[in-house]
Amino acid sequence: MADDLEKKMEPEISEAADKAEEIIKEEVSAVEEKAAEAVKETAEATAETVAAAATAVTAAATKEAEAAAKAAKKAEEQAAKEAKKAEEQAAKEAAKKQAQAEKEAEKARIAKEKADAKIEKKRQKKEAEQALVDACPPQYRPVSTSKYFWLAFLSCIPVIGFIATLILSIAGRNRNVKNFERAILAYYLIAIIVILIALIVIRLAFPAAIPNTISAFRTILSSVSFS
Repeated sequence: MADDLEKKMEPEISEAADKAEEIIKEEVSAVEEKAAEAVKETAEATAETVAAAATAVTAAATKEAEAAAKAAKKAEEQAAKEAKKAEEQAAKEAAKKQAQAEKEAEKARIAKEKADAKIEKKRQKKEAEQALVDACPPQYRPVSTSKYFWLAFLSCIPVIGFIATLILSIAGRNRNVKNFERAILAYYLIAIIVILIALIVIRLAFPAAIPNTISAFRTILSSVSFS
């Protein structure tokens, strides 16, 4: 009887099993579809996220590149401005130095012209004086300072100087030398007269000193000089 019941129930059990299997298959298929949709949605979301991130990175990179380009352009403009400023400053310094050099050169030129003019003036004066000297007759020509010095030195020598002074004052060729020697001769004559007067006074005042008069005269005469 159990076997009969089992045989009767087999179609129902089979049918239930088939239904259950179909339901499971449908559910599995639905789950697989949902899983596929979820994976697809996830992939799409991931792709969108990646795209958004890539877009954001690209935008950030673009902004950074633009900022870098602006900074580089600004730095280039600043460098160009500094270079132009330095060039202008150098040009000003060069112009200032050139002006200073031209000014110094002008001063040097003026000083040289003045010095040359002064030298030329002295030369012309000397030539004019020499022309006047050359135009003078020999007996009236000027005498140099050195010649006057040695004539005075010669006249200061005792005895010899007096003789030389006497000769040059009488027989000198140059009138200036003759006048100079005559002036010295006048000093000699005045000195001799003063000495003679002194000797006369000494003779009258001190008769006992007469033996020493000649020696005193010689001593005083030898001491006379006009240095």
